[in-house]
Amino acid sequence: MKAVLAWSMVGTLMLGGAALAADLKDEVKFEMGSAGAHADMAPGTYVCAAGHFHVKGTVQNLAAEPVGPVKVAGKVFDAEGKVIGTATATTRRPSLNPNDKADVDLEFLTVTGPLIKQVKNQEISVVAVSPKP
Repeated sequence: MKAVLAWSMVGTLMLGGAALAADLKDEVKFEMGSAGAHADMAPGTYVCAAGHFHVKGTVQNLAAEPVGPVKVAGKVFDAEGKVIGTATATTRRPSLNPNDKADVDLEFLTVTGPLIKQVKNQEISVVAVSPKP
C-alpha cells in the first residue's frame, strides 16, 4: 500500500502540469454562437466564402484562475449519425481570466458543396486548456 501511495504522489508531482491542464479542461465550457446569414442553416453555423461549413461559438473560463489558449474539437453528423467532417480550433486570446469568454470558429474543410445540406447534428467539446503563460 505504501509503495502504491508513494508512486501516486511521485506521478502527481512529475505530471503536475498535465494534471492541471486536464482539470482545467473540465472548467471551460463551449456555447454555440449565432451566425445569421443563412436561413436554411442551424443557428451558429454558416458557410464561408471558400464554401466550407463552420460552427461558431464561445468558450468561457469557469475556473477560479486564468487559463491560456483553449482548444475545441468538433464533429458533424448526417441524418444516420455518420461523421461527415471534423475540425479543431483554438482561441486567439493568449489568456482568459475567470468568467471571460472568447470566440472560436471551427472550419470543417471537408464539408463543402452538397455535404453541407447533409449536416444534421454537431458535437463540439473542449479538448485542451493550457495553463496561463
